[in-house]
Amino acid sequence: MVRRTHLATPRSRRSAHIRSPSSAPRLSRHTALDLHQTVDGRVERRMRRNGFRDLLHKFEQEKRRKEQTAQAQIARLKADVRARDSEIYDLRNATVIMDTERVWLLERQVEELKDELSRNSVKEGVTQYYSWAKSSSDASKNDLMDTARDDDHFGDSTMLQLQASTPARARSSFMTPPATGPRMLASPCSRAASPTPSSRDTPLCYPDSNKQLLEEEIASLHFEMHRLTATLDSYHALSARIGDALSNGPSERSRAFSTLETVENQVQLLLQTMSERATAASHLTSAISELGFPGDDVSEMVLSLAAGFRAARIELEYFTPGEVSLPLTSRGAQVLDLLLMRLRDLAKKSKEDDESINEYHEIEQSLRKQLDSRVSVMDELNEKIAGVYRTLDEKDNRVRELEVSNDRLKGAVDGYVRDIAELEKLVARMEKEHRESTNMHISQQKSSEDSIAAKDTIIAELEAKIEKAVVQTAELLKEMSATEVSLTRQTAAMSRQHRTALALRDARVSELRGDIDRVNVSLQLAQDTIHALRRENSGMKGQMEEERKKAKHAMDSMKEELQRVLRLSQSFLGEPSIGDPSSEYGSNEPDTLRTVVRSGEYLESLRRRGSRVLRKRYDSGLELLNEDDGDI
Repeated sequence: MVRRTHLATPRSRRSAHIRSPSSAPRLSRHTALDLHQTVDGRVERRMRRNGFRDLLHKFEQEKRRKEQTAQAQIARLKADVRARDSEIYDLRNATVIMDTERVWLLERQVEELKDELSRNSVKEGVTQYYSWAKSSSDASKNDLMDTARDDDHFGDSTMLQLQASTPARARSSFMTPPATGPRMLASPCSRAASPTPSSRDTPLCYPDSNKQLLEEEIASLHFEMHRLTATLDSYHALSARIGDALSNGPSERSRAFSTLETVENQVQLLLQTMSERATAASHLTSAISELGFPGDDVSEMVLSLAAGFRAARIELEYFTPGEVSLPLTSRGAQVLDLLLMRLRDLAKKSKEDDESINEYHEIEQSLRKQLDSRVSVMDELNEKIAGVYRTLDEKDNRVRELEVSNDRLKGAVDGYVRDIAELEKLVARMEKEHRESTNMHISQQKSSEDSIAAKDTIIAELEAKIEKAVVQTAELLKEMSATEVSLTRQTAAMSRQHRTALALRDARVSELRGDIDRVNVSLQLAQDTIHALRRENSGMKGQMEEERKKAKHAMDSMKEELQRVLRLSQSFLGEPSIGDPSSEYGSNEPDTLRTVVRSGEYLESLRRRGSRVLRKRYDSGLELLNEDDGDI
């Protein structure tokens, strides 16, 4: 708490008393010490305010920089997460969706094929008998007949094209590949429903599928008619030979009988061989029918099997044009091996894609964890920043309180300095009036010349001390400017030592409190000095009264001497007095007394004038009045 000191000022003008030589240096020392402490306090307050201001600016800049860094880092993390999400989405679309759709399509086709095979295996029906015991000549003849029909129908160029390369439609529509799934195996029922890759483009260059089916059926009927006609011709020839043999005589009957036995033996062997081959053919037919390929007989099943392998080979060529070195006229086993190899590659790629997808999922999880950790760190940073803001607010409030206290103290010190200046002016005015009075009464107050000379010396010493104080004030101002320059240089160092500055601030507050206490002590000393000055003034008043009494006594003695001289002169001259000298002197005595008193009335008027001057009291904020000391 700042104690407010009151300095009591006299209400009436008193005669100034000469200060003792010991009291004046003490007052000058206290004044110089107070001025030095005041200047130091202002410099320190300015340094502290500048330091706190710079510290707050640096805190704000650091906070803005951290916020900008955090926002940039959050934006970068968000961009990374978005990029990762887009990559994962693209990979999912590229690997999972398309490959999964292909795998699902292949699985559906496999399921459909299995269902069709199961339906064909469960389906009851009588298959057409196919003679596997035909002669090689009949088979070659049939093959030549079929080839001739194909040549007549398609032409040589078409046959060569089917054997050596892909159809012209596939070459023309290379940029638009067909469906990704393998083509269904051809059957009489499914050929009309499911379009083949060869019938997806313009139908102007190729015959109709229904017409091809009808032509194939007509060709098969012609083949059966040709086979039946050949069998009937062989039976007619055998019956003709038997009739010719029977129509011959008995001589030829024995020869014919032996020939007939050989023929019968050969026929039995042929029948046995045919039965064995028929059994093998039936087993083969059942095995082929168990495969589930469409067709009414084995030949149609084999043809559908060959067509399926050829369609699969063409689909492979559509999928990877120019990459497969296997020709289109390759066997079914090679095509099957190629399909299995492709399926293995697809399965391997699908597995690798699944592994890469799992890796991307793990990367995504790790990125999300990192993002969560960054978010938690940002929350902690925000909490720390909020705590720092709270501490800064508390420190700001404390600084404001200290500044208010310092402003009050500064106002009190300024008032104290102003009161001291007024006191100095009052002393100077009193000295001036005293010099005037001494000049007027130099003849009557010769005894006071020594005291006036001593007073002049004291005043000269005070003036010298005041000049020294002014010089010290100028030096302090220079030191303040140099301190401000050094403060501007020490700002960077103080910003690094803000924690130490906070501790120093508390220490400085305690020091300021000590300074305030010292100021209070100095004010108390000033009050004591003023009381001493009052006592000196009262002593000087007593001396003036004594001098006045001495002057009055001297004037009374002079008056008596004049009266005595007057009486002697009157008696010596022997002149009669116009009036009684005593009465005349008595009548003039009041005037003489009034004259003597009039000279005293000058001092009395000066005293009254000084009382009017000193009646004005100044309050500098320290309440330098006749009250007791009080707390703020």
